[in-house]
Amino acid sequence: MSHHDHDPFDALKSTTPPPARPDARTAALAAARAAYDEAQSKKTSATPQGFFPGRRLMSVITSFKGFSIMDARIPLGTAAIALLLLPLGLQYYNSTALTPLGGAAQDPAPALISETAEPAAPVLVETQPAPPQPAQEAEEMMADAVMPAPQEQLAEAPMLRAPSPVSPSIAVQTAAVPSPAADQMLMRNSVDNFGYAPSVEPSGDSFTSFDEQRLKAVADEPVSTFSIDVDTASYSYARRLLEDGYLPEPDAIRIEELLNYFPYDYAPAPSADVPFQPTLKVFPTPWNDKTQLLQIGIKGFEPPAGADTRSNLVFLIDTSGSMDAPDKLPLLKRAFALLLEKLSANDTVSIVAYAGSAGIVLEPTSADNKAKILAALDGLSAGGSTAGAEGIELAYRLAEEAKVDGTNRVILATDGDFNVGIDHPEALEDFIAAKRQTGTSLSILGFGRGNLDDATMQALAQNGNGNASYISSFAEAKKVLVEEIGGTLHTIAQDVKIQVEFNPAMIAEYRLIGYETRALNREDFNNDAVDAGDIGAGHTVTAFYEITPVGSGGEQIDPLRYGENAATSGAGEELAFLKMRYKLPGETVSQLIEQPVTADVVYDDIAAAGPDAQFAAAIAAFGQKLKSSAYGSAMSWAEIEALARAGRGDDEGGYRAEFLRLVSTAALLKPDTTTTR
Repeated sequence: MSHHDHDPFDALKSTTPPPARPDARTAALAAARAAYDEAQSKKTSATPQGFFPGRRLMSVITSFKGFSIMDARIPLGTAAIALLLLPLGLQYYNSTALTPLGGAAQDPAPALISETAEPAAPVLVETQPAPPQPAQEAEEMMADAVMPAPQEQLAEAPMLRAPSPVSPSIAVQTAAVPSPAADQMLMRNSVDNFGYAPSVEPSGDSFTSFDEQRLKAVADEPVSTFSIDVDTASYSYARRLLEDGYLPEPDAIRIEELLNYFPYDYAPAPSADVPFQPTLKVFPTPWNDKTQLLQIGIKGFEPPAGADTRSNLVFLIDTSGSMDAPDKLPLLKRAFALLLEKLSANDTVSIVAYAGSAGIVLEPTSADNKAKILAALDGLSAGGSTAGAEGIELAYRLAEEAKVDGTNRVILATDGDFNVGIDHPEALEDFIAAKRQTGTSLSILGFGRGNLDDATMQALAQNGNGNASYISSFAEAKKVLVEEIGGTLHTIAQDVKIQVEFNPAMIAEYRLIGYETRALNREDFNNDAVDAGDIGAGHTVTAFYEITPVGSGGEQIDPLRYGENAATSGAGEELAFLKMRYKLPGETVSQLIEQPVTADVVYDDIAAAGPDAQFAAAIAAFGQKLKSSAYGSAMSWAEIEALARAGRGDDEGGYRAEFLRLVSTAALLKPDTTTTR
């Protein structure tokens, strides 16, 4: 065999191994035990990696640096198995337990939350089977699982959705909030743990833009004129957004509609010939101790129960594709079924649908034929584009054919989307205004979110001498179409206008709160051709002026250098003079009501003015704060809630208690800022 075939290890076969050294074995074991004890003491005393925010859990491989692979085979195998099982274990844990919502995890144990964090409301976590991950990928996922999310990511996260701690294959779904308290807990933890509150949601809904009523000097503009408004859509829309955890955009807040959502115990009307009489009160402004609030309230006449009234109603129903949602067409059907229960054989019902092309679903039918009407409603389905203008023309034709000596009204139910039809909105408004002159009015019921054209609905309702309501739930449908059916359908006064002249000897400045879209010119008050709002049976209307008494120190407008001194002769101690105009249904000439605002309606304390005054003032403060008013945002949420609670009163229906919960929700979504007043 050549030298190339020589194996150098053959020489080792004849080598005798050295004898074993027991002392070396003992020393090695002692050294290993000491090293193990030292490592254990460091592990229990030192803070583990991954605990501090922003630090990742380092690879477990680095812990074995310096050891040979053969010596570390057992711990490495154990670690690999643990890393492979960790994601599956986390998925199993999450599928059988409640995962906290709120702060990012700060400890390698995935189910723990910070000791200082407030406990958060739970969400249910549904898992999907995940394929086994390689050891390295599993190790990286374990590191990501204990790493707090960056702050900018938290700010973009949906408020009611928890970040997944393990894998994109885990689907996180929020649990239904069982109560307002749980809802508030969710939002409180969103603020406390994430450091942010959800802001205005880009909803896709559109609203009329308007500027807030400005402060005016009595010396320059002593007279204020506006039309009444009985719409309530703004309040129910804002309530829905707040309950969903979002702030409504400022233009969605119309303070007069917040005020008029609630009933008040104003003086009843003496008769149908004089359908209302004003209730006046003056009391300290809760958000400004140097001003006062002038409250004007009226309540529409209510016919006696069982009075023989006739109604000719045409349901104009949007069945376009945008109505295909549970809170739109299905809710609409249930809402109209409620209304049907309040009608009698004296009433007729017709149904027109529009979706691509308008069509008659139900010819004029006696309301006591409920089975036929309900069957027609049940057969409606959503699909197609929207031809709202064509539908309106057909609905008015049916209303004219079945016209009665009573209420003739088209009720348009839609999410507000008019995609095709009359090209110019002004032409559509003119068409509706012309039909109003023939005695057929138009009311609007808005449904759903994401497509709501509130601006168009408000314009059409105003031109149609009707009211606009937003149906956010079955409970709201019950309120509008059952509890307030008289006010919704039966008009007791038309073209109601209010004009207030302030005495410059007593009042220096004033501003009307709300009614921005209902302002009239001074000369419009006596012009019966100028349209204004109508009042239905039993409706209550509330208006507030914030007034600054002369010499109170609250004046914000400097007097004119060359202005004339205000004449006071004949004015006496009157603060202002109220005038109201209205027309009885079917008449063309208006009637006049006049009443001075004197010292006998002035209260030194808002509590003395009564619970309605306290609650209405709280509503006004709530609306101003919610929309960041330039004048009335100084009250804290706690003060608003306390004032509303003091004015809760009997609260039939529980609507004032519901408002108290909304104040608490708004306080979480839009925390107080430091202000002085």
